Amino acid sequence: MIEVLPDRQTVQTATQILQQQGLPTHLTPQKNWDQALLAQLLEPIDRQAAILDMGCGDCCTLDFLAALGFTSLHGIDLQIKDLQADKPESRPYQLSEGDLMHTPFADRSYEVLTSISVIEHGVDLNAFFAEADRLLKPNGILYVTTDYWETKIPIDSTIKPFGLSWQIFSREEIQQAIDLAEQHGLTPIQETAIPACQESPVSWYSRDYTFIALAFRKVG
Repeated sequence: MIEVLPDRQTVQTATQILQQQGLPTHLTPQKNWDQALLAQLLEPIDRQAAILDMGCGDCCTLDFLAALGFTSLHGIDLQIKDLQADKPESRPYQLSEGDLMHTPFADRSYEVLTSISVIEHGVDLNAFFAEADRLLKPNGILYVTTDYWETKIPIDSTIKPFGLSWQIFSREEIQQAIDLAEQHGLTPIQETAIPACQESPVSWYSRDYTFIALAFRKVG
């Protein structure tokens, strides 16, 4: 899967689909597109499949996966807010603080890995895909979304959302990322060309751009 969020109408449609299905919607409406694609991708997956959210942040993706009925959910992030205060038994998932590029989990632990709006914040893609390859079981799925525009949009180095660097990937950089993933045994599901950008339905820090979603399958 290689999908580009084309326009604002698609955001509205994705939001309506989630609402009609009784699924939680995101505080950032554009991310409903990410989550609707994720729900479609995981529809045939056993609900007991082990899933790790790499860069779980405020746990929106984990909450969404729990609403889809998945029961073996884990998340890792550099910082887990109120990890000590929050009673583990009150959460439908397990959380760990740590580096998503060097996780403490065993080889071939997961059927699915998710990473939504994460890799644009200073993630070493070679280390990321190597870790994904290590963690996934054979035929496992990696689902990634990130900020995107066909041509390069420069970002001042002083802009640090969440205290982290930020980039908007260009078409060339996304193709390089896909090639790198394939070097680590991760092949795009239903491989197609990168779709053309139409509108820029996302605006942040005075930059207008869109999202891209990539889904890979572990070979062997």
